[in-house]
Amino acid sequence: MTDEHILYLIGLLILIVLSAFFSGSETALMALDRLRLRHLVETDRPGAARLEAILEKPDRLLSTILIGNNLVNIAASVFATALLIEIFGDHGELLTILILTPVLLVLAEVTPKTYAAQNPEKVSFFVIRPILGCMYILTPLVTFVSGISGLLQKLFRAKTVKAVISEEEIKTIISVGEQSGTVHEDKRRMLHGIFELSQIRVRDVMIPRTEVVGLDIEMPFPEILQLVQEAHHSRFPVYEEDLDSIVGIVHSKDILSYVHRPERFHIRKVARQPFFVPESQLIEALLQSFRERRVHLAIVVDEHGGVEGIVTLEDVIEEVFGEIADEYDIEEALIRKIGVGRYLVDGSASIKMVNNRFGLELPEEHVTTLAGYVLQLLDRIPAEGDQCRADDLLMVVRKMDGQKVETVELYFDLDPEEENLAQTD
Repeated sequence: MTDEHILYLIGLLILIVLSAFFSGSETALMALDRLRLRHLVETDRPGAARLEAILEKPDRLLSTILIGNNLVNIAASVFATALLIEIFGDHGELLTILILTPVLLVLAEVTPKTYAAQNPEKVSFFVIRPILGCMYILTPLVTFVSGISGLLQKLFRAKTVKAVISEEEIKTIISVGEQSGTVHEDKRRMLHGIFELSQIRVRDVMIPRTEVVGLDIEMPFPEILQLVQEAHHSRFPVYEEDLDSIVGIVHSKDILSYVHRPERFHIRKVARQPFFVPESQLIEALLQSFRERRVHLAIVVDEHGGVEGIVTLEDVIEEVFGEIADEYDIEEALIRKIGVGRYLVDGSASIKMVNNRFGLELPEEHVTTLAGYVLQLLDRIPAEGDQCRADDLLMVVRKMDGQKVETVELYFDLDPEEENLAQTD
């Protein structure tokens, strides 16, 4: 084999490598996950922005790759034919077809495309710079070919349809993610619930009028306090005469803050402006209104302005996340009323929860739980039946678990006779 033959062979090998490069580039760039690429751009992955910009013009990109691939394949055929004719004479042309075709098919098509399909991100970032160089070098030819292509599309009235991911396709992606183990079932339900927000109306999630607990504007403070403690809601509509005349919304914490100064309580002063929504409104729009107005409760009205019920932020969120235990659901498990002015409270209940529930002002600086507060007052490990006092509140340790205070009984406003009874219980 002469030096000329060796040069032909080296040139042929280089052209086969270039053909494999173009084939793999096409597969990788077209298979690249656009959502994944957007994430890489937002996280400042080097080269991601450049790659995204190139993919914004797929026609120009594909034209460059196809022109480049065809040029190197034609050149490879010329080199192979010249080499084999030099060596085998007239039989060289036939040998070119018999040898070059399977070589290009295996080494320059199937192998690189298979690898690129399995590793689109890795290959795309590897080929981005060379592809940019090819786009620059082949600009005149690409522009000419793209112009001819565009002219033919107009001639045959072919319309370019921009791909858009539909809602159903996204749901399918989520379901596939769940099946592959990358998306947990709870997350799948939550993501599907987000799509349902645009289909569910307020009437479907509201608390109906018959179940609404409201406060009459003329109701005396003791009755209001009792109702708030029994209802276990955080917000209440305030009405005049009946629920069709709602004049405000009051927060339970605003009411409880007047427990020790009831004579200063005026419901009109603590009531906030009510927010009304039609029962036909989509909860997607309602959620936006809650965010903009910074409110958590809305009054639901029908087409005639009559009150149909109320809807809370929690009701809307539960459509996405499922049932949520609010502060009062938790309190039900930790605080239990056992008599008039008597409550059995779990030692793990937070001081903040106890203060909010009963309108107290127990200090929270050094302890966080009721059990810790009792230990602080007694300054020792208590025994069952031990008691301590904070102003008008009597606390009696009812159950111990080793050195841990399990439950504490709270007595409010006891007279001397009742206090003696508490000590002997």
